[in-house]
Amino acid sequence: MTKTLRTLSTPTLTLALGLLLATSAFAGIAPRDPNLDGGVRLGPLADVPLGPGANWIDHFDTYLTGSQMHGVGGWKGWANDPAAGALASATQARSAPNSVDIVGASDLVHEYTGFGPGTGTWTYTAWMYLPSGSTGSTYFIMLNTYADAGPFNWSVQVQFDNATTTVINTGTSAGTLPIVYDQWVELKVVIDLNADTQTFTYGGAVLYSGTWSGEVSGGGAVNIAAVDLFANGASSAFYDDISLSNLPFTNGFESADTREWHATQP
Repeated sequence: MTKTLRTLSTPTLTLALGLLLATSAFAGIAPRDPNLDGGVRLGPLADVPLGPGANWIDHFDTYLTGSQMHGVGGWKGWANDPAAGALASATQARSAPNSVDIVGASDLVHEYTGFGPGTGTWTYTAWMYLPSGSTGSTYFIMLNTYADAGPFNWSVQVQFDNATTTVINTGTSAGTLPIVYDQWVELKVVIDLNADTQTFTYGGAVLYSGTWSGEVSGGGAVNIAAVDLFANGASSAFYDDISLSNLPFTNGFESADTREWHATQP
């Protein structure tokens, strides 16, 4: 079985998987007391979402360093294939001790439910670290339709091409930015499920804006189904502090309104 990446060129690029397959910028986490903001103690912060979907975050810090993420914390290899899993890693970490290392055959998926039409605006955030000297092309993907045996429909497919040191939107809206190496960079997708729109930013710079259901595959659902961290045979790309939330963001993870919730585990 093969996995097909959606591209603007014809024919589409088919890549085999072994057995089977806004405003914050580049920054590390600043030291913080999750209960304080400017010396003022924060009141309780409800982690109840504003819509039917559940706010979600994963810091990768409760997993054993070096452990396999397939089958843990809602993560799994593409098509539920253990060979497409990934390891929790302490080689790089935005929040200590771990990130997740997407390398080689890694094609790591997390599914979501409750994020359908009319459920409002959601922000998907992931922090990415690419070391200088990285090779190959690695992908950050989000799908509006996903099941292990299919069907699939892509909403986000962003390529990190180390050969050209370029971030590339492979969807219909196009867009490129230079890759930033050797530091944590924020990937943010603001998804409006009422208006069927999305805006993707890299390190605070807009890569593209387009529709959610039609940006990549076309003819998709107004729904957030899954994220897919796809190595595509490339060298290590590290991800940390990944979240899906409708809580207000004013400065990435560091806003007073979200600080307490974002300090939760895992």
